[in-house]
Amino acid sequence: MDLMVIIETMIKLLLLMGLGFALNKWGIFNRESNRMLSDLIVKVTTPLLIISSVCENDGGGDRLSILPVLGGAFVLYIALIVVGELLARLPFFRKDEQGPNACMLIFSNNSFMGIPVLESLYGSSSIFYNSIVNFPFFIFIFTYGAFRLSSGKQKFNIKSILTPGVISSLIALVIFMTGVKLPEILVDTCDMVGSVTSPLSMMVLGSTVAMYPLARSLRDWRSYLFSAFRLLVLPALALVACRLLHINDFYTGIVTLSCAMPVASMVLMLAEQNNLETAQISRTTLVTTLLSVVTIPLFVALLSI
Repeated sequence: MDLMVIIETMIKLLLLMGLGFALNKWGIFNRESNRMLSDLIVKVTTPLLIISSVCENDGGGDRLSILPVLGGAFVLYIALIVVGELLARLPFFRKDEQGPNACMLIFSNNSFMGIPVLESLYGSSSIFYNSIVNFPFFIFIFTYGAFRLSSGKQKFNIKSILTPGVISSLIALVIFMTGVKLPEILVDTCDMVGSVTSPLSMMVLGSTVAMYPLARSLRDWRSYLFSAFRLLVLPALALVACRLLHINDFYTGIVTLSCAMPVASMVLMLAEQNNLETAQISRTTLVTTLLSVVTIPLFVALLSI
């Protein structure tokens, strides 16, 4: 892909973030609207976008080929947990923040930022495959992630895993595997609602960034050190692993860019639910989000080599 197209895509996403930032400062967006819009994106528009994306993808001849992808996705997240736990124990980071640091390394922003980036680069079909690759995200964030962020106090709860993202991914997987055709009017409706996901998610992300202490976040050296691992080391390891395993370019791109995304906002939400000190998490989320505008095009360029 032309590097200028990639840069233009990131500039558009940055402008949408800037718009959300301004809307927050103007009082149009606030913490409550961010929460409500986040719920709308997570529970409605993204699930419908996933379903509409698979309806537009006929799957080709071998529909069973998606099963190894799903299996590989679980292997990916297990590997991320191992690497994340090891990196979180480096002497650079505080010992009492190992749980949050591990979660910030493992779970990336594959919804709010990942979907618009992948859709711009690979088209709408990538949304479905991205949902399959990141299917384990929803399982591990509410099991391992909840356990780590509650210091082992939160127990396993099957209801917490059955999120709209998981349910829509399962529906999309069934549609893909069976080749069933939904009524065109239903597909068009899903597509219309799902199409607001990318611009709305970036505006909400910008509004969320506006609520963080910007100056203090930008002066925190630990956030930059953490960003180097989150935005450079992990995607580089993913890219090298995919190349060594001879995974095709399409899946290599999805896996690498998923690992190159900034810290998932879900980590901050779970930390707040468990009454943890979230200052470092919020600063790191902000810094990784801003720096990813530079690092994501870097890895897209590397993928084209």
